[in-house]
Amino acid sequence: MPLRPPTGLFAGAEISASALSAERLRMTVASENLASAGSTHRLDDGLPYKRQRVVFETVLDQAGNRTGQVQATVVDDARYSVRKDPSHPDADAEGMVATPDISPILELTDLLVASKTYEANANAMRGFLKMHENALRIGQA
Repeated sequence: MPLRPPTGLFAGAEISASALSAERLRMTVASENLASAGSTHRLDDGLPYKRQRVVFETVLDQAGNRTGQVQATVVDDARYSVRKDPSHPDADAEGMVATPDISPILELTDLLVASKTYEANANAMRGFLKMHENALRIGQA
């Protein structure tokens, strides 16, 4: 579902909210990848878990201008490491066992960067809302 362009008083909060949502998805995907590293169990499609990654896209308005928002999409990165082990319960007819090509270091790094970016966007949103709160107090005086 495409995001609508941010307008009005809370446009900055909407921009930060889109980034928070995108980074939350990135942390979820990295966690799932870590949990499935080394998995050999074949799924319904006959292959083990596929590593996933998150792709970020800039959201454009109807005129093609950047809105400041970001949208995240999950895509499969179906690369596998294959080894011969005929005694393995998940081996195919030729005795080959496939595991997803997942680097725990890469996933942990992605998780760390996503959490720091999430934190930065949460701080930006807090600052933005604090600024609005202070503006309302000025108006009360």
